[in-house]
Amino acid sequence: MMGGWAIVLAFICFLAPMAVPLFTVRWKSFLTLVGIAALFFFWMTLEVGRPGTIPSAIGAFLGGLMLTGFAFGAIARFVSLIGQRPAPTSPSESTAD
Repeated sequence: MMGGWAIVLAFICFLAPMAVPLFTVRWKSFLTLVGIAALFFFWMTLEVGRPGTIPSAIGAFLGGLMLTGFAFGAIARFVSLIGQRPAPTSPSESTAD
């Protein structure tokens, strides 16, 4: 039974951080979120070795899953934001001949 809970917890620790960057709509909110996440994961790296702290309770494996999930979500949103270029407004900006 404990193995089932571990798999469910690992699944949540991977998918929840992946979903967070996907909710950003603009570059400014995306960059703000990435900055906050960088600070969070830096804090988590510093505290994971200290007993009695929240990151030590989460553990290195689940923390790594959280970081990996967030990174995959951030990459997906980055690619999505790159693809949302504004359409050309004048005929001279158009590349079609």
